[in-house]
Amino acid sequence: MDTPELVSKVLDILAQGAGSAASAAGSSAAQALIAALRERLSGTEDGLAALDAFLGDPGDTAGATAARAVLERQVAADPGFGRLLADLTQAAEPSPQTITHSVVISDRARVTRSQISLGPLTVNNNAQGRLLLAVLAVALVALIALAGYGGARVFTDKDEGSGPVTGGHGASKSPAATSTASATTPTARPLPPTQATADAILPDRAALEGTEFESSPDAYFPDGERSDYQGTICGDYPELCAHRVHAGAAGGYAPNDLSEQSGWHAELQVLAHESEADAERTFAALADTTRNGTSTKIKPDPSAYTPPENSRLGDEFASYRTLWEGQDLGIMCVIRRGPYIALITQEKDGGAAVLDNTTQTRLNTLMLRRMDEALSGTTPHTALREVQSTY
Repeated sequence: MDTPELVSKVLDILAQGAGSAASAAGSSAAQALIAALRERLSGTEDGLAALDAFLGDPGDTAGATAARAVLERQVAADPGFGRLLADLTQAAEPSPQTITHSVVISDRARVTRSQISLGPLTVNNNAQGRLLLAVLAVALVALIALAGYGGARVFTDKDEGSGPVTGGHGASKSPAATSTASATTPTARPLPPTQATADAILPDRAALEGTEFESSPDAYFPDGERSDYQGTICGDYPELCAHRVHAGAAGGYAPNDLSEQSGWHAELQVLAHESEADAERTFAALADTTRNGTSTKIKPDPSAYTPPENSRLGDEFASYRTLWEGQDLGIMCVIRRGPYIALITQEKDGGAAVLDNTTQTRLNTLMLRRMDEALSGTTPHTALREVQSTY
């Protein structure tokens, strides 16, 4: 949906929540939306004031206009924040309920001495009516028994297995497959967010064999010219990482045809966090720092990279321009997947260098796959030669 439509839905949900304390407390999704907005606007005094004014009086036209302007600016500046709002808005919207093959007693039900009326169903107090009630009673007992059995199976299956099994791309398997898998194969645990895992996610020279980045030990970027935490963006902007980033790894990669006139190289980074929430805070801190103009090396620019249609972009995504002494040097994409953040950069080494959108897509996809593998409990192994599309 476009920005005005998204902002309108957000304001509608906020207005409904503000109208009733009980309603607001009962909707965890609406509360999550409000919390996300407060966190986002916490550094902007005017923005937070506009949000509070709207929540205090949703019917005030001037307040609604001010809140709308603030949200539209935030979404326009950060498409990733717009996607987060869209997800939270969808979760907060009431979903229609369909009840099939059930008996519903509504306000049209009537009970008298001669008959019972349940909406379209009328049971008369005669022999046939009493027989029908007996059949309904037997059916009700059977349903209760089945429900009890199902509930018992929930606890039994939970005790017998090790929890629900998820596919490699996050799609839950069917209950039957889950029960079978938990009885035969333990659920894989994600790799711990350690330096070893960060190093494993970062591709090495073997993962680049057979590609334009293939190099020898004495090449311009041998084995990715790897470095640890201090070589990541945390070394340049330690306030972004605070104490949330547990480990980091960085590497540089150059294609075989590197030249002083037209050459360029890629730089890949991995930041590992203890939790997804910590990674979200680091991602937001990066966006806040660059948006507020305190960064002199990167600046937000959604036009820097054009993702293919329907491509996977992780849980959060943003694109930037990289700068050197104020001059445009290259492009950088930032992808958050669970507790990991990957930074994928192309930079010019020659005045005639041309940065490649297709290569950027392949590198983005490579890093996303390797983060997925770490989350599935598998040592990251995807190679660049296997990446031909967006996933």
